[in-house]
Amino acid sequence: MEEDHLIDIVDKNDKIVGCATKEEKFEEELISRNVVAFIKNKKGELIIVKRSPRKRSWPNRLDLGACGNVNCGESYEDAIRREVKEELSIECELKFIRKLYTEVDEKGKKRRYFTGVFTGTTSKKPKLSDELLDLQHMTIGNLAKKMNSDPNLFTPSFIKEFNELNSYL
Repeated sequence: MEEDHLIDIVDKNDKIVGCATKEEKFEEELISRNVVAFIKNKKGELIIVKRSPRKRSWPNRLDLGACGNVNCGESYEDAIRREVKEELSIECELKFIRKLYTEVDEKGKKRRYFTGVFTGTTSKKPKLSDELLDLQHMTIGNLAKKMNSDPNLFTPSFIKEFNELNSYL
């Protein structure tokens, strides 16, 4: 099981109201913050990863190369830089695109969170963390086709983020 550290808890306007563990957030259906980065290689292909079977949410599903919770007291910007480094072992310039609000039902519980969405490009070869199983590079067109033909391969939030932000990519 993943380490259960403190994350920011927010209200419906994304104002911080406290901190909780990820387990408390899930059990109490609290609203939290997370971050994602659509990172492309120099060929313009998105870095896509397969989540570990040990992940609490959506194990063995395809997802963005870097995503995760905003730790208690951390900014969206600091969180995404940390996630990119932890999950892909790279650093790259990241550009904030926008925030999204998401509600997803999982295991009979509502997962609610604001997501800070970023884009970036890297020429470095990512090295996966132990939270991830496989790395793929996909063009926007191929990714859209794969999502349409077999959406169960992907995390629901990745599908939502991709569909809402495709025009920024």
